Amino acid sequence: MKTRVRIGCFLLVALALTACKDESAPKPVPKDVAANAPVEEAVPENALLKAKVRSVIGTVEREKSDSWTQLRVGKTVVENDHVRTALESELIVNMTDGSALRVPESSNVTFQAELQNNEKKLIFLDIHSGKVHFDIQKQEQAEIYFKTGTATVAIRGTAGFVGEVQGKTVASLKEGRVEVTTPKGKATSIVKNQTILVDDQGDSKVLKLESSGTEALAVAIDSIAKAEDGGAALNTEILEKSMNTFDKSYGERQRNFEKNLQFKATAIADSVFVPSAMLQARVTPGTIVTVWGERDTVPENGIYQKTLTWGDSAYGTKRFLVGCSDGDVELPCFMWVTEYAPMPALGPEASAEAQDTTAAKSTAANAAADGKDLNLKVSVAGGRNERVHLDLPATEFSTNLKFNLAGITAGDLGQLKSLVVLRNGKPFKTFDANDLTSLAYEVPLTIERNKIADFEVVATLKNGKNFRAKKTYEVYCMVANHPGGKARNSIVPPDQEYERLKQSGGITHE
Repeated sequence: MKTRVRIGCFLLVALALTACKDESAPKPVPKDVAANAPVEEAVPENALLKAKVRSVIGTVEREKSDSWTQLRVGKTVVENDHVRTALESELIVNMTDGSALRVPESSNVTFQAELQNNEKKLIFLDIHSGKVHFDIQKQEQAEIYFKTGTATVAIRGTAGFVGEVQGKTVASLKEGRVEVTTPKGKATSIVKNQTILVDDQGDSKVLKLESSGTEALAVAIDSIAKAEDGGAALNTEILEKSMNTFDKSYGERQRNFEKNLQFKATAIADSVFVPSAMLQARVTPGTIVTVWGERDTVPENGIYQKTLTWGDSAYGTKRFLVGCSDGDVELPCFMWVTEYAPMPALGPEASAEAQDTTAAKSTAANAAADGKDLNLKVSVAGGRNERVHLDLPATEFSTNLKFNLAGITAGDLGQLKSLVVLRNGKPFKTFDANDLTSLAYEVPLTIERNKIADFEVVATLKNGKNFRAKKTYEVYCMVANHPGGKARNSIVPPDQEYERLKQSGGITHE
């Protein structure tokens, strides 16, 4: 089957948006309207593409049945969904296998999928404007394509970004390999630290850049385009020269950052039998760590901890590529790898030793039926305290409270009576016995600007014994520190901004 793939308008700049006056560009949604959006339809069981919304900043809308509604954390994007992001807005979704897609501001994307020969899934992202950053797991039963009017990008398992700037397609990689095909039928492969430019005539140019695949390069390309006269098409030679000049400076800053960076990872198991993994590392405090599109700032104690989950049936290799950043430059600093496999079944063919081991475990489980011998631990991702600087114009922070049950196996779940998430001492989310089917959980939540929210996860055994873990979020932003209401404008750094808010009583408990 011959697949047609175009990559969509990717690095579309504000200047181009103004010139074109794209009527499809998203308009800000009033807070009260967004909060009272219609109840989401149930996700079709036969959907070929299921991408769960992990993070939303600002105004992110989805079109269904000719109606636009605000997307929120916990919703699911499926095929035929049309998504758009406003200025200073962002969407992060994860597919069933953990693959992450980040749609930054001023982007317009349609998700598509089809089944080829009743076997392999073909997933397409039509990027009508803006760009998409991706971190794709190795694909065995699917093929993923990004489409624009000037090229086709086929992706198997890799990380980087793709899009278009003033009629020129840009595909840029920080890891892996992709194949870019022009309308002329010319196919070119690029690999780690390479960026390809395809002009409106179908001619291509491959550049070797240390900044390839990074957010910084994507922003630099936007800046280069804005610097050009709005009435003239962006010259390929000028774009190439400017990108090389930017990369030289970026490489020097990147090497300086790497010299001062410490990242000591805790190993994870070679194989797991539940769809989750807890990542832990000791990292230089203040470092921004990104895995599967989700960004976390390492607290003062220097401990990075995060639990990531994926679909129950998404078996195979799981790759956790880690990006470290100081807010200016980034670099790949580690990669965890594990194999997610079905729980092995013991039948008549199993060895006597394996049978005896299973029997011993069963006996021990029965002996612990009252829960006295369970070494249960509730672990909340991201550490006990998480301070979040909220970028304007956002007025609230949306995330998932993630936690897992450690020290037990899936076979011990029958000893649990309930899991309850408390918010400021009051029940917020309850998992009863019928809901306790996994060792990893996540609860969507929203916290208003300049508020402190206290959470506690309580696991209760059938014998009444409790196990607890706490988590506090501090969401802050001193508007006066950002002239013009722009996140990029700041008078003092975030730590000083936080201290001033605390001293003035500007940040309070819910």
